Amino acid sequence: MLTQQLRELEADDLLAREVFPVVPPKVEYSLTARGKSLKPILTAMYEWGAGYMKEKGLEISCSMRLDV
Repeated sequence: MLTQQLRELEADDLLAREVFPVVPPKVEYSLTARGKSLKPILTAMYEWGAGYMKEKGLEISCSMRLDV
C-alpha cells in the first residue's frame, strides 16, 4: 500500500526516488520542486487542525516540522 502511494506521488512529480546499490536495499525519497510548492497548503492545513484541536482541548498528536 505504501509502495503504491509512493510510486503514484513519484509519477505525479511530487517525489523523487533515489535507489542506492547496497545490500540490504536502500531507497530515499525527497520532494521535488512541485512537491515543495505544496508546503503553504500543507502548513495552512496543519495550522487549522492544530487550532481546532486546541479549541476542543485536545492534545496535538501530529508533529509537523514547519522549518523544512
